[in-house]
Amino acid sequence: MKNSSIAYGIIGVFLLSLPAEARQVPPPGEADTVIVRYQQYLHVPAEHMEALMVDEDWIEHVRLGTLQLPKCAGALVSADGLAVTSAACLRSLESWIRPADSAFVADELFMEHQLTGLTVEQLVGIRELERAEDSTRDALSETRIEIVAAQDSSSFREYIWYLYEDVRLVLIPSVEVANFGNEDGIYPRHALDFAFFRVYDERGQPLDTESYFAWSDRPPNHRERLFTTAVNENKPFTSMSISDTFTYNGTVTPPYTTLYGMLDLHYSHGATGVWELPAQWSAGIQEGDPSAALNFSMAGRCAQIGTGVVDIDMEILGVAFDHAVTEGQQRCVVVSTSGILSVLRTVFEAENIVKELAEQARSTYEDG
Repeated sequence: MKNSSIAYGIIGVFLLSLPAEARQVPPPGEADTVIVRYQQYLHVPAEHMEALMVDEDWIEHVRLGTLQLPKCAGALVSADGLAVTSAACLRSLESWIRPADSAFVADELFMEHQLTGLTVEQLVGIRELERAEDSTRDALSETRIEIVAAQDSSSFREYIWYLYEDVRLVLIPSVEVANFGNEDGIYPRHALDFAFFRVYDERGQPLDTESYFAWSDRPPNHRERLFTTAVNENKPFTSMSISDTFTYNGTVTPPYTTLYGMLDLHYSHGATGVWELPAQWSAGIQEGDPSAALNFSMAGRCAQIGTGVVDIDMEILGVAFDHAVTEGQQRCVVVSTSGILSVLRTVFEAENIVKELAEQARSTYEDG
């Protein structure tokens, strides 16, 4: 395991942030270096949580169910450490050693591919401090401690991150599917930009956790209130509503795109170039549920690429994978869990993964 580290940061308490920046200042007491960072910070007053029908336990579950990767986030979706994120983000990591455009499927634990050098973090604790010097000094070697302060340094919080260094690839689609149409930055979209990985504990066993999101097989409701997390920006969660249908290029967007639409673009463009689907994909989509939701958008920028999009019941409905600007408005583009589930069954034939997601979802309902 890596040695424990203590990073001191000062984060401005703003709803609208200044551009991120950093500078070094003289160290306080025994600390090494203070890194001053100005980032977006969202404080959620108790009355706002009540209005959103969430409580501290809800927030803690969402926080613990979210994982931080070096350049993106991920969401735990089973009690056995299975997590989902963006395929593009996973491929961008330095630890990615497979051919950049290839697909990979491990439907058994022994087939999972270790991503050497990749560490994921989980925010396991937040503690109020009177002084930065009161930070925990006897942290475990598996943890990283970060101190953040209000802009005037009148209050401090200690954030304790647990580090997992055994991370294994479970499934990822090929680039031609994950970035179908090569239409970054716009919506509507028809892309399956997702990937599964599994977190293992220090004993080499799949992580045993109670903090995960049940997999949903339904499309989002129009203007449904959904939530995303971005723990690297010091936010317990950000709430967003699905954007209304809007006019673009003389037409109106649907609430969500479908696998039907993906097939239509494949055939309409002569199955060539960026619109070409591999043969097993066109056949598999038709074999399954072509009407399954594929992509949808939410108002505002994504809290973080790869983060899970969950409903009030903490079911995961999608994975944020791109920022878009349409009609002058920022939107977060999301790949739907409904479409993912359909292709897991028919294209990837990943029955064990489908079974794991279904069993975990059922377990969550029974516990609730």
